[in-house]
Amino acid sequence: MDKVHEMAEGDQEFEVELLEAIASSVQELKERYAEAITNRDEKMMHQARHKVRPTVTIFELRKLSKVLENGRQLIETDASDMAFEEHRKEFIQVSNDLLSEIREA
Repeated sequence: MDKVHEMAEGDQEFEVELLEAIASSVQELKERYAEAITNRDEKMMHQARHKVRPTVTIFELRKLSKVLENGRQLIETDASDMAFEEHRKEFIQVSNDLLSEIREA
């Protein structure tokens, strides 16, 4: 969470607010995107990715960005159910790791 620390410029209260906002955004993404993957709802996957994109970009959440990009590619290649299930598992793991990192910051 180096980017958050950098943006807060030593203001602990602001840093906490940023972390809470990121956690809220990631939690919402986790719920919606996981559901979309399970249902192979391409529109919902796209909407969930699009909504969180500014947060991912601003705070340089690279692992999450990579997983979301992999999901986009799965849709484009009309991947198998097994590939979508593996993607869902990877997404949940990365989301949980990120939420844990935010709680520890």
